[in-house]
Amino acid sequence: MKTLIKQISIITVLAFLVGCSDTEKVTEVLQETTERGTVLKTIETNLEFEVGEDNLISVSAEVIDQRGQDFEKIDVFLSFTDNRDASDPDNVTQDETLFETFSPADLDNSSEYPVLNFDFTGDEFDDFFGINDTDYALGGRINIRMELVMNDGRVFTSTNVNAVVSGGGFYRSPFQYSMNLICQPAQPVPGTWVIDQQDSFGDGWNGAELIVTVDGVETRFGLDDGGSGTASFIVPPDTDVVSVVFSSGDFDGEVSFQVRAANGNTVIDAGPGPLVDTELIDYCRLDYRL
Repeated sequence: MKTLIKQISIITVLAFLVGCSDTEKVTEVLQETTERGTVLKTIETNLEFEVGEDNLISVSAEVIDQRGQDFEKIDVFLSFTDNRDASDPDNVTQDETLFETFSPADLDNSSEYPVLNFDFTGDEFDDFFGINDTDYALGGRINIRMELVMNDGRVFTSTNVNAVVSGGGFYRSPFQYSMNLICQPAQPVPGTWVIDQQDSFGDGWNGAELIVTVDGVETRFGLDDGGSGTASFIVPPDTDVVSVVFSSGDFDGEVSFQVRAANGNTVIDAGPGPLVDTELIDYCRLDYRL
């Protein structure tokens, strides 16, 4: 019996050693074939652009390099989507255009990681595209996209990062930032408003919430589990203002949602990785009222 136990023990140890060897080989292959990039980790943003007001849009982000490879430059592009119909002759939609380029020396290098501090004023935006407040009086959407260009020619941007990088709890590196132009709110359509919720990983919103405020009364909506859900809230007659703001969770890159007003119009279609702590109803569009 002791001999049998000893033989079994020897076989178990050998199997363990072989298993470890195979695991190490798999790990080595993964390490060799996995491409590690460089990210722009968001530190702070100011993404409010109010029509007719002085505006300063800003984004601060850390350059975190995972492989010790230097970057050549950071290119920043701007674009603008007018709310008017594309066939409207007054539509002033502006295609994406290079706005500014930063070299490594242009960054703040006083901390552990270099920090990009990018900003522009409303006047600079107008001058760059040759438009003004009157041109976009019906509102629209501004998009900022960044490209991190490495010395070896690789480019990291919003189109080649995964959800863990773009909206994860640590990296939060979307490489792009969007904002709706802010107009003064009109009276919203009364009745039942509906929120359609999605999570691409299927495990709920991991602490993220929608903060809905109806004339100062706040209600929070989340998705506790699963890949989708539906919620609703009531907008009483004579309501002056409805506000919808997204509060961040652990994996915002998995989160998306739509908000439909009582008239059936979709007034918000956000995500994956919705804007955080920013008003999501575009009051310029007026499709949330009767």
